[in-house]
Amino acid sequence: MKQVTPKKIKVKKKKEKKAEKKEVKYGTSKLERDFAKEFLDNNDIVYIYQYEAKEIGRFFDFAVTCYRDKVYLKENKDGINCVKQEGQYFDVSFFIEVDGDYWHVNPDKFKNKELTPTQKHNLFVDRQKDQYAALRCIPLVRIWENDIRNNKKKVLSELQKYIDLGKKKKKIEENRKRPH
Repeated sequence: MKQVTPKKIKVKKKKEKKAEKKEVKYGTSKLERDFAKEFLDNNDIVYIYQYEAKEIGRFFDFAVTCYRDKVYLKENKDGINCVKQEGQYFDVSFFIEVDGDYWHVNPDKFKNKELTPTQKHNLFVDRQKDQYAALRCIPLVRIWENDIRNNKKKVLSELQKYIDLGKKKKKIEENRKRPH
C-alpha cells in the first residue's frame, strides 16, 4: 500500500499595503466646472462645491453664501477651488443644482416622453433635495444645462436675484442681533 506523502504547500506572504490617502472623487461634470468658472468664480461668489447634506446622504452641487467679508478655508475638489465645508461655520444663503437636460429631464425638452430608470431615480433624488432645502428654509435654484450653454443672461439674473435675497436676509439677521 502506498503511503500518502504530504505535498509542499507554498505560503504566499501578504504584502503590506502602504497607507495611501485616497482622494475623494465627486464625479464632477464638465457642465459643473464650466458653471463654477463662468458664473461663480467670475462674479466673486463664495461657495462650497458638493455641499454634503448628511441627514439625507446627498450632495448639493453648490451652496452659496452672501457673507463675503468672512475669511474661509479653501480646498480644491476635482479642479474646482472652493470653500471647505468641514471645520468651519458656513451660513448657506441658497443652494444651486446644475441639472443636465437629459439626466434630470428638462421639462422644456421632455414633454410626454418615456423616462429611463436612471431619469426616474434622478427625479426622486431631486425631490429629496427640494424637500431638504424647503424644510430648512433655504432656497434651491435649479439651473438647466440649456440655459448655461445658451442663455447666460438668464442664469446671471437668476443668480443675482438670489444673491440680493440673501443680502436682505443677512441685513435682517444683523438687525435682529442688535440691541434696540
